[in-house]
Amino acid sequence: MKRILSVTFIVMLAATAVLAQAPKDSSNKWLHVRVEKSGEDGEFVRVNIPLSLAEAVLPAINSHNLRHGRVRIHNHNDIDLRAILEAVRNTKDGEFVTIDKKDETIRVTKSGGYLLVKIDKSEKDGEKVDVKIPLVVVDALLSGGENELNILAAIKALREFGDIELVSVRDGNETVRIWIDSKNTGE
Repeated sequence: MKRILSVTFIVMLAATAVLAQAPKDSSNKWLHVRVEKSGEDGEFVRVNIPLSLAEAVLPAINSHNLRHGRVRIHNHNDIDLRAILEAVRNTKDGEFVTIDKKDETIRVTKSGGYLLVKIDKSEKDGEKVDVKIPLVVVDALLSGGENELNILAAIKALREFGDIELVSVRDGNETVRIWIDSKNTGE
């Protein structure tokens, strides 16, 4: 219990120091994650983090595959993600992949500087996934070394965008939503 209180106190001090130095204008963006599970369990989680806090804290975390704001990925498929991104960026907007199955539709498109992925399952309480990532943020993610994602650079890139919903997932009685805006609450 003492350890939890100590860690909580240190995080609060770090957050206070970062927020005290953060710009006081509307450009101070927040990352929000909301997870809801309806039904008997009725779980509800909200995470609201100023991007400035994430930028300050990420380099200090060195655990498993996350080191200095970068996540090490194990690419066993010999896929050059940077070359694929370059090809996507240099082509016209359009729908690149469409998979229509009896109970599922998957679409991958590029539109107006965004990479969009939509998955719709038509079964009862079907899963619905919407991902909208600015290509600039994908560039930042891939700016790290080989086989790593630069999370810190992606967070910095997100500061340049207005309010944006990045991920929305609905699956039966569970909902996950990730978005950026200038509000300090996830309402």
